[in-house]
Amino acid sequence: MNVRDLSVLLGMAEKHLVRKQEMSGLGLLGAAVLFCGLPLLAAGCAGQPVQMGTFAKNVPAEQAMVLPPPAGPGIVSVIERRYDNAVDQDIFLYTSALTPGQNLLKAQFFGTASPFKLSDNTLTSTPITEAGIASEMRRALPGVRMVRSSFFVQNNYGPFGYAFGRGAGDDLCMYGWQQVRSPSGTISPLANHGSIQIRARICEANGTEQKLLAFMYNYTITGAVNDGGWNPYGEPRPVSPSLGGVGAPIYPRPTSAEPIVPLLPQRASAAYTRSGPAPAAQSTPPAAAATAASVSSAAVPVVSVPRPVMTQSATGTSPVTAEPSVSRAPLVPSPSGLAQQTGRMSVPSPSCTDVTSGAANACR
Repeated sequence: MNVRDLSVLLGMAEKHLVRKQEMSGLGLLGAAVLFCGLPLLAAGCAGQPVQMGTFAKNVPAEQAMVLPPPAGPGIVSVIERRYDNAVDQDIFLYTSALTPGQNLLKAQFFGTASPFKLSDNTLTSTPITEAGIASEMRRALPGVRMVRSSFFVQNNYGPFGYAFGRGAGDDLCMYGWQQVRSPSGTISPLANHGSIQIRARICEANGTEQKLLAFMYNYTITGAVNDGGWNPYGEPRPVSPSLGGVGAPIYPRPTSAEPIVPLLPQRASAAYTRSGPAPAAQSTPPAAAATAASVSSAAVPVVSVPRPVMTQSATGTSPVTAEPSVSRAPLVPSPSGLAQQTGRMSVPSPSCTDVTSGAANACR
């Protein structure tokens, strides 16, 4: 081996060592990148903790998405269940009937976003059919024979159906159902999607059909979904073409017996009468006066007041005091008793004819 071959071998060994050092540097860099990326991958695979009772929980009555009529029955409690595509609320109402079960207003709002990203808990929106309504009534009112109404009726949210049946005792029960959704031709993924399902189970003692049916006419939907395309009510109706036109008068209210402007009640005027002269006092006959005095004296107790009694003696007149009365009555003279006391008191007048007696001095 000459010097030239030795130099070639040394060059090849040097290149091998350099390549090995470069590969070891890349290995260290890859290991560092891998160790730094593992925590990020672990954080991406982790999920949020799930709270117990998230799918079904008790909410305050103020958060009810449908309210009963102002006349009641009142809300007792609200159970809310959240699904991936809907919110379901069971609104329990006050019940005083004997029929087993609780008055209930059920509302289902479809078209909501899922609170969980990896859950599979959807609620199916079933269409209204006769078989489906019959099954619902059997579950809500077991043992009660329900009769459906054949009339077409509708409230502020559209058409609805109802059925009546006799419960325990004098209870009258009603089951009503309604689906609120836009017309089929206007529904799209961007507008007028979503729907609301309403069910009402009401029983009342001595109730009437008019009173129970008023529940379906006067309940109020207060809930909504925070989405611009969610609109189960459909497009608003156009303005009437007769508005602002000629030959189409509009009155303040429909024709009825109630006046358009209620009149204030008239003020009651005070009646003033002139006072006439006082009637002349009629003279009372002496006999009538005596009778009235005797009646008044009989009604009022007689009060005796001792008075001095004058007796005539040989030398003149000398007062003699009568013995006091033993009665415990108050010493208050009454007008009616004076007439009777005059008979008891004897005051003789001195005789002026006998000039020889000492009484002549008293007649002067």
